[in-house]
Formats: sequence, C-alpha cells, structure tokens
Amino acid sequence: MKFEDVITKCTLQVREECQFFGALMLFAEIKKTNKYDTAATDGKHIYVNEQFLLGLSSQNQNALILHEVLHMALLHVTRRGIRDVRLWNIAADIVVNNLILKNTNFSLPKGAILEAEYEEYSVEEIYEKILKDPEWKNEKIPIEDILSVEDIDALSEDEKAEIEGYWRDKVQVLTNSELNGTMPGNIPGGMQKEIEILLEPEVDWRHALWKFVAKTPVDFDDLDRRFLHKGLYIETLSADALEVNVCIDTSGSISSHLLDKFLAELKGIMSSYPHVTCNLFYADTDLYGPYEIDSITSVPGAEGFGGTCFKPFFNFLDKGNSNLISNNNRVAVYFTDGYGTFPEESPCQTMWLVPRDCLESSEFPFGEVIRISSE
Repeated sequence: MKFEDVITKCTLQVREECQFFGALMLFAEIKKTNKYDTAATDGKHIYVNEQFLLGLSSQNQNALILHEVLHMALLHVTRRGIRDVRLWNIAADIVVNNLILKNTNFSLPKGAILEAEYEEYSVEEIYEKILKDPEWKNEKIPIEDILSVEDIDALSEDEKAEIEGYWRDKVQVLTNSELNGTMPGNIPGGMQKEIEILLEPEVDWRHALWKFVAKTPVDFDDLDRRFLHKGLYIETLSADALEVNVCIDTSGSISSHLLDKFLAELKGIMSSYPHVTCNLFYADTDLYGPYEIDSITSVPGAEGFGGTCFKPFFNFLDKGNSNLISNNNRVAVYFTDGYGTFPEESPCQTMWLVPRDCLESSEFPFGEVIRISSE
C-alpha cells in the first residue's frame, strides 16, 4: 500500500472510532520524510518516515498518525515554552497515548510510554510531576517522537501565533459543535482538561508580573478633569509611588532555579521604574524580612523550611508597615504551592504565583492566580 493510501485509511478508521479525532485528522498536513526514523511534528506539519509507517500493523499505523495529530492539535509544540525538551515530550506522550487508549481500540507501537495514573492531567501538570521525580531523569523516549526541536526554534513569533490560532479555532469549533448537538458524539474522555488549557492558554508569569507591578501609579480617573484643558494634572497625593511586597514560601515547593529567575525579573523592574520600591520576604509559619530588593547586591538566603501559613505576611501588610499614604499603592506577590492557612482577605491587590500541579485556583480566597513552571 502506498504512503498516501495508508494516511487515507488511517483517517477513515480514526473517524470510525472517534468523530472528534477524525475531524482533527482532516485538518492535519502529513508529509513523508527520511529525516526522522519514525514520526515528528513541528506544530505546522507532521513528518512520517514512510518505511517505518509501512512496517507497522494497521492498528499501530492508526495510533501513530493520531498520536502526532493530537500533539499538533493540542499545541504541545508551542505550549512547551522554555521547559526541558525531553521531559516535556515525555509528558506530552503520556497525554496523547492515554487519550488514544481511552477513546479508541487502537494498539500503540511497541515501547510507547503509558502512565494511567495521569489520565486526567494536562501536559503541564504531568511535566511538573515528572520534573520532581528522579526516576524520569534518565528515561528514554521509546519511539522517536521527539518534536522537531530545530524546526520549532526556527519558527518566528508570527508563525507560532498562526499555529496557535489555527488549532484553537478548529478545537473551539469542534467543541461547540459537540455542545450544541450539531456533531454527534462526546468530547473524547480525558481531553477536557487539555481543551480548557488550550482555549485558555497559560499566562507567561514574567509578562503577568511586569504588568502587575510595573505600572504607573497615576490613574486618569484620579485626576480633576476640570483642569485638563489648562494642561494641569492634579494628581492625588497617594499616587507618588508603588510599593511591591514579595513573599516567597520557603516550605520547599519552589526550586532555587526558578526563584533566581523571579528575583532577577524583580531587579529588572526596580532598575526600570524608579517609582517602584520592592520589599522581599520569606515565610513558612513565620515571616522573615523585609529586605529591600533595590538596595542589596545579593539576595539574602532563604529562611524558614517549616510549615506554611500565609497569615503573617498579610498581617504585616495590614498593620500599615508602609511609608505610603494609601494601600491603593501597594501590591502583594506570593510565590507558593498554595497549601497553607489563608487569612480571610488581603489589604491590597494580590498575585499568587503557583505551579500547575498545586492547589486549585478556586481554593484561593482572594487575588489573581498565575500558573507557573516550577523548573
């Protein structure tokens, strides 16, 4: 059978097993190549070694092509970000292989990675778990499903945006069709979490942090507009500066590597925005600090390593330990896994930076929750 005929056969048989998957197959561009020993995707195309494909059983062929289509449709290429390539591919393989086994009768090629315990997890959540598990450090990917690193890195930001827009649109249409009854059948089992993240993409915490704390304190709603025509900007007395209070959970859930990057970002804000002052705290069940980030050449070593209680930090802020006139000019940023004792409220705007595999966002009683990689 010719390569093109095998692809057509795979598309038809996938559709018979799952209409949702079959529809995704129709949107994929599949090419034969000798560049890879098995198959790979760069997010735009699927590349399949013809000899390898023709040597598989019919069921394995179906599983292989669907495997690559799911990687592409679920944006496993562009969602990787700066994460470790090999561990990300392991996590992504676990996701798509679980989806195939749960929703079809296809058999996977020999050696495919299977982890049933992660069936309901997103690729980001699985990555966080295997990142902390030393047994995965030397794990080999059994079938060469390495997403094409060189092709990924060659993609421009516009190309990445085009890929993301294309597949989000297709998945959104199929999801809506299922929900409104125009396409028979259900959303494939175990795929809901991936779809939610796909349609509501992960926020880059660096961008979120800059947007959150590196803003001008002057809000035009606070100006007396009667004097605008005279060129007079009468600012409120409390709009002279912005104070950022950063607290790092030192109960051991955040890596030193990530903390170093986080603190580097904060120092960048300090040097770019002279009206912003930043206090650094560490906390377990006690509070350590504050340390002024813009006035220290090296970050003080972490203290604590006991349990977790968020109250000491917010109690400190609530007592008015600030030189500012108004609490409206203070913001709080808390690095944590979320497992601890919360106060009922915060005296100021609050951002929580939390790894994906930790406390659910709905469990935080206040503030904005931003999911991050703990790498």
